[in-house]
Amino acid sequence: MRLAVRSAGKTVFVDMRDVDWIEAAENYAQLHAGRSAHLVHVTMNALEKSLDPEIFLRVHRSAIVNVARIRELQPASHGEYVLTLTTGVRLQSSRGYNEKLKALAANPF
Repeated sequence: MRLAVRSAGKTVFVDMRDVDWIEAAENYAQLHAGRSAHLVHVTMNALEKSLDPEIFLRVHRSAIVNVARIRELQPASHGEYVLTLTTGVRLQSSRGYNEKLKALAANPF
């Protein structure tokens, strides 16, 4: 899947597999892909529904991460986690998503 993103008078195509994480920005979503960031006019809920749940995981009401980019999960207080991505970015999860993160951290065998 790829998204067409309008930027500086041109359209850039962003392959969703290249996206490290997605950040809410009111009625927009900011796609973080390496050193690039792209603003898309779509809500987080709409975007989350269109993403492959095997690749992307919502960890906070304002953050969705590419699970392949998670380098480390560190338990924080009250069932929350601090996620460190391969890029070094650190994100805080919220309690409402802790079961999904626990399942992700469990070994399949």
